[in-house]
Amino acid sequence: MVVRLASPRHLRARLLLWAAVLGCTSKPPPYALDCALPTGDVESHCTRLVEHQQVNRLELTGARELVLTALSATRTTTHLVVDATLQGGFRNPADQNLYLFLGEPTDGAPTTYSLTADPQYAADLGYPVRTALELPHRLDVRVGLMAPRTQGYTPQVYVRDTVRADAVGPDAEVLVQVDGARVHVEVPLERYYALKGVPVPDALSVTLATARDYVGFVDHLTVPSVAPGDMRLAATRTTEPVLYPSLNARAHRFKAVTLRRDEAVTSVELEMAAPITDWAQTNLQFFFIPLPPTAPRQVLQDAAHAVDLPYAWSWYCAVYSPRRVFCRASGGLDFSYDTAYAERTELPTLTGVRFRETAPGRYILESPNTSVGAGPEGFAVMLAAGRDGFAPTAFYGKPPPAR
Repeated sequence: MVVRLASPRHLRARLLLWAAVLGCTSKPPPYALDCALPTGDVESHCTRLVEHQQVNRLELTGARELVLTALSATRTTTHLVVDATLQGGFRNPADQNLYLFLGEPTDGAPTTYSLTADPQYAADLGYPVRTALELPHRLDVRVGLMAPRTQGYTPQVYVRDTVRADAVGPDAEVLVQVDGARVHVEVPLERYYALKGVPVPDALSVTLATARDYVGFVDHLTVPSVAPGDMRLAATRTTEPVLYPSLNARAHRFKAVTLRRDEAVTSVELEMAAPITDWAQTNLQFFFIPLPPTAPRQVLQDAAHAVDLPYAWSWYCAVYSPRRVFCRASGGLDFSYDTAYAERTELPTLTGVRFRETAPGRYILESPNTSVGAGPEGFAVMLAAGRDGFAPTAFYGKPPPAR
């Protein structure tokens, strides 16, 4: 028997024919969504992660820039004037916060102020974080400086409630001037002590704290017992600054995404471009879209109001850390997100929901099929990774807008 070998030209022609046939029979992602699992399929490896992943550049600053090198406080007839010098500068509203704490001196136990009431927060982050301060005075007035200049959301002044501000932005009448490393702040004392229903104390202590936004405090100093007409310098530092490591932005990039579904559980498996070691600066968000999808009645956005979503989601999960997961169903009507971080002491247990790391850089979210809310044609997933409260570093699942 003579066996005839195909020529290289004929082999190439056959390969091209098979490629064309396979290309015609493969299922394209439905409804212009890149990551979908059609009904009847048990697994889907999502495609086009490189060309359809929307990536935002992170604006980060080193924690050392927020180390205080000088602090003074002056009392005028109407205002408290605070002048501070930083080792670097207050220049990045996406990564830096300053807090002023004002109150009458006390000889008793210190006053504790915490950025979060959730004890699990610091336990999951991967490095030590200072989430609370002990103030050597009462806490009468708190002023949050979220940016180096006055805007609609900053400064924020809290007197009667620790979560809801009494005044925000220009209405706060707090003067903020920043010149490189120098910060100048003026607070109208009579206005805010009047909200408490008490006169301004004869002696007033002032603590200025610096913080990495949504992470923790970096440094703080206190100027004790400032009387009207006085100018006093900060007392000696009692605790050393906390210098948090820089975030590896590649840990927010999606490298591979796989959807799976069995008789009871739907899972989304992620591989990131680098392992997530900094949960203080990392949130993962999962948007499950039933197929066929439904266009929202009004503009629907992600939790940071930065990305427009083309379709309404049925099930949403936010992963703040492996042991801090928030999920909820929309019911087709309520597309709100998680709120009241400062008021909550723990996250509720979600029956059947689990998030875990399976290997360095690999993670899986599991939800009951009954929660996901897949449609007759299956479901799709859109994904976001980024820092809490800010636009996603990376968003994947829908093609980018046409240019």
